[in-house]
Amino acid sequence: MTPFWRKNKSEPAPAQAAGDSAISNELNLSDIEELSQALGIVNSMAGPVVNAKTAMTLSIVYACTRLISGAIASLPLPVYQDGDVRTKAAGHPLAPLLNLQPTAAYSAALFWERITANVLLKGDAHVLIIRNGLGEPTELLPIDVATVENIAGRLVYFVQLDGTTRGFDQGEILHFSGFGFNGLKSLSVIQHAANNSIGLAMVMEQYSSQFFKDGAHQSLAIIKNGKWEAEDQENFRNAYNRVYGGIDKSNLPLTISKALDIKELSVNAADSQLLEGRKFQITDIARAFGLDGFMVNDTEKSTTWGTGMAELSLGFIRYTLQPHLNRFQQELNRKLFLNTQYFVEFNTAGLLRGTTQQRYEAYGKALGGSNVPGFMSINEVRRLENLSPVANAIYDQPYDPRMVITEQQNA
Repeated sequence: MTPFWRKNKSEPAPAQAAGDSAISNELNLSDIEELSQALGIVNSMAGPVVNAKTAMTLSIVYACTRLISGAIASLPLPVYQDGDVRTKAAGHPLAPLLNLQPTAAYSAALFWERITANVLLKGDAHVLIIRNGLGEPTELLPIDVATVENIAGRLVYFVQLDGTTRGFDQGEILHFSGFGFNGLKSLSVIQHAANNSIGLAMVMEQYSSQFFKDGAHQSLAIIKNGKWEAEDQENFRNAYNRVYGGIDKSNLPLTISKALDIKELSVNAADSQLLEGRKFQITDIARAFGLDGFMVNDTEKSTTWGTGMAELSLGFIRYTLQPHLNRFQQELNRKLFLNTQYFVEFNTAGLLRGTTQQRYEAYGKALGGSNVPGFMSINEVRRLENLSPVANAIYDQPYDPRMVITEQQNA
C-alpha cells in the first residue's frame, strides 16, 4: 500500500470549494499514526518518545543490543559447497565480502553489528547488493530504506541515494527481518515488545536524576523555636542552600515556626519504590530482547541454566541467537546462492568453546581409545587449537580399533 505522503503526487490537486480549508480531509488520524511510525515518533504510555536513538540512552537497552550484536558479529560465516560431503569453499568470491570487508567503509564485524542492531531497534535492516557487469555481487552496502511497497507481487524498496529517491527490486536488496514480518516490515523490539517498559524506565531515570540533582530531598522543613525574623530567615535559607542545595542550588528549605503542625512533605527513593521499579524494568526489557537478566550483569537472581559456561552459552545460542541466525542465513542463501551448490551457515562453535579442561576432556572422547573408535583425528584436534598438523598420514585418520587388531594379527 502506498504511504499517504506518496499518494498521487503526480496528479493535480482537486478543486477547492470557496471557503474550504486547504487541507480538507487530506490528513486523517490513521495518516498521522502512519507518519509517526515512519519517523520513529512513538509515545509510550509513560510519556517519553521511544525510538532507536532515545532507547539507546538507557544502559539496559545498550547492553542488550551490544551483547546480541557483538555475539553475532564474532561468528564466522563460511561458504560451503553442498554434495555427498559438504566442504568449505574458502575460495568462493563471496567469502571475503561476508567475513572480511563487505564494503570499503565497514569491516565484516562492524557490518554485522550494524545489521543486528537495526533489526533489534528498528525491526529490519537492509543491504544493497552492488553487482558488476556480469551480475556478480562485488559489494554489500548497508542502507536506510525510506519505504517498502508491494508492486505486482514484488517488493520495491525506495532509498535516498545522492539526494534522489531510487526504487530497487527485492532481488537487489538483502532484507534482514526480525520477528513478526508482515510482508513489508517487522516488529521493532523497542517500539512494540518493550515500548512502555522503556518509556517507564526513561521516566525513572529522569526522576532519579532530578532527585539527586536536588540534593536527594524534594522538600525539607526547618523548625525554629519562636518566630523567624525576615532577615534571619532569608540568610539561613541562603546559607543552607549553598551547602545542601544540590547541583543547581535551587532547593530552598521551608522555614517555619514551632507552633505549626508539620507533616511529611515528600517521599524518598525507597518509599516511592524507585529502586525496585528500576530493577523490574531491567528484567522486563532484557526479557523483550530474549535475554536472561544475568546475561546483562543482573546478578540478583541466579540462573537455572547451570553454572558451566558451556550450558550458559548453549542456552544463549539456542533461545536468543538462533532465531536471528536462521533468518539471516536464509536471506543470504536465497538472494546470493539460490540455484547453486553453495550456501552459508554461521559457525557457533566458538561460543561453545569451554575451559581448557573441558576442551581436553571432549577431545579425549572425540579421539577414541581402547576399543572405542574415534570420530576426530589428531590433526583435526590440533587445528582447533591453532597448532600445526603432524606430518604423518596416520594422524589424519580417526582412531579405529579394528585397524589396530588387523595390524597386530599381520605382525
